[in-house]
Amino acid sequence: MVIKPIKKKSVSDEVLEQIKSQIISGYWAPGTKIPGEIELTKLFEVSRVSVREAIHRLVGMGVLTVKRGEGTFVTEMLPKDYFNSLLSILMVEGDSLLDILEFRSVVEVQSAGFAALRAGEKDIRRMEEILGRMEEKKGNYAEFAKEDLNFHTAVSMAAHNSVIVKVNAIIHDMLQVAMEQIVSKSGFEGGLYYHKKILEAIKNKNRIAAMEIMQAHIDVTIERMKQDYAGK
Repeated sequence: MVIKPIKKKSVSDEVLEQIKSQIISGYWAPGTKIPGEIELTKLFEVSRVSVREAIHRLVGMGVLTVKRGEGTFVTEMLPKDYFNSLLSILMVEGDSLLDILEFRSVVEVQSAGFAALRAGEKDIRRMEEILGRMEEKKGNYAEFAKEDLNFHTAVSMAAHNSVIVKVNAIIHDMLQVAMEQIVSKSGFEGGLYYHKKILEAIKNKNRIAAMEIMQAHIDVTIERMKQDYAGK
């Protein structure tokens, strides 16, 4: 049995967990309108950015729905069953990690292709800002890994397909713990190199190039992780 040190969660992660708890407990039932960003900021005593990030991730997972002009609501589903069904999935290591990486090649390659066709100025700016933060976080595996995942989420958002966003959000959660390990094997420069190339292809609206570079990026990651496991 391998026991790893417990790491401090980010503020947005803590906010997300508490919102999930309110939903799972039934306090915020399906169809219920949850408090707005300003009210949640006061309740949690955190920044509005942390609240917004947590809500965005839950919207991506399909747990919350934003209705323009009305607010944010718990979707018409059974959240308790939904979260419970994810518990076993979120335990990621070994062969299951390789399976997830292979699944990423199915989803994210197409995401990059759609992003090249549909990305707007806001999408491009979001990816550029994340790349900037990745440059700043070189040397810090945990923080770099977080921004690495954020970049892939940004690509999925640029595809402007609600199902792709939801699937990517689940993959994001599944890889949170493992991503630091992946970065430690692939290094900082590798991720930056491929992400810059992917963004360049998306900017140029070159669908084929975006897909090919994303495929190469994920293939390299898979091979490095296979080598790592083979050496153990």
